[in-house]
Amino acid sequence: MRFFLFLMLVSCSSPSSLKYKFSASKENHPANLTDESVKVARIELNSKDLRVFASGLDSTHLIVKLFDKDGNLLTSVDPSDLTLSCSQDIEAKPFSLKQGVYKVDLLPRLKSSSISMQVDWKNKVKSKIVVIEAGISPVKDKLEPINHEFIEAMAHGEAMIGRGNRFPASGTEEFSFVNVGSNKIIKKNNSSRTFNFEYPEHARQNIAMQVDDAPNDTVSHTLHSYFMFFPRNQLPVLEQMENTLVVTVANGERIIFNKDSKEIIGGIFQEGPMDVNPERSKAGYADLRYQGRGVILRANSRGQSPQLGQFEKEKIDLDNGNTGSKEVLIINGTTGERCRRPKIDFWDELDVSPIEFKFATDEEFEVYLQNNCGFGLPKF
Repeated sequence: MRFFLFLMLVSCSSPSSLKYKFSASKENHPANLTDESVKVARIELNSKDLRVFASGLDSTHLIVKLFDKDGNLLTSVDPSDLTLSCSQDIEAKPFSLKQGVYKVDLLPRLKSSSISMQVDWKNKVKSKIVVIEAGISPVKDKLEPINHEFIEAMAHGEAMIGRGNRFPASGTEEFSFVNVGSNKIIKKNNSSRTFNFEYPEHARQNIAMQVDDAPNDTVSHTLHSYFMFFPRNQLPVLEQMENTLVVTVANGERIIFNKDSKEIIGGIFQEGPMDVNPERSKAGYADLRYQGRGVILRANSRGQSPQLGQFEKEKIDLDNGNTGSKEVLIINGTTGERCRRPKIDFWDELDVSPIEFKFATDEEFEVYLQNNCGFGLPKF
């Protein structure tokens, strides 16, 4: 789930465009690594991965091999003699030497693209220029036939970021944050609303936002709402600004949150307070009213995955989907049209992880919409 880290030899690139320099201080490395008799004649670059997602969170690294004039691999060069030059600003750690090769860890900035890179030794010998093709588009349509057994999570600013156990540690597959009150949305102690943005394997198929309303500590009372945004042009990205959290969803539209409270304060949704009705069956789902131009699909459930079949008999309402959980609601924000369809049309009733959306491509989903709802996807 990361973007093409596609290394290309670029003969026409101008070294003068590589204005960002990254190197280490001499004092960071043992003096005995410096041998004036060692002369580097050639530098080779290789990548750790083939893809990198420009989320501002997903990293990779370059492997640097040094050779003398006879083609022998050199391992006695001081890492501080190496400099990385880039066409864009990135985060880069100092070069390190391990098991005979030199490595530099890289973190592309949010929404970076086409980063030209070069490594030199003492500004005397330079590698060929390579280009990292980073970006925020999905790298594939369909998920692989594997299941993630758990999600490993860690804090990053105001959010928790996570990945499945089968995904590389340098990548992410989701991020989330929680409104715990007390504010106009969460007014009751021991209640919370969680926003979780998922993009497993960086594939188009299951890009989604799940909103979990927990009115108390009883898990079976939690109300889940699952949203998918179309067209699915990109993976969700999070920008943590000074006072706001700005999430760009799959169709390129934005949801703006107050950084401290996690209340929605702008973008494509208006948000209402949590329903804390003590009678479990009568509590409404997250009061979110879509005001964007895309197409959204919403599914609800109590105490179980929203994609699965529901015991409730009340159909999801045709306004914003804030009540009811039988069937799903599809809203065309451009035309205002609504469509209610069975959950089985979109997901099999199998409690597995992940529960796969049946339409891996937007083209397949648009055909379904045209045949069953009478409208297609707007063009962004």
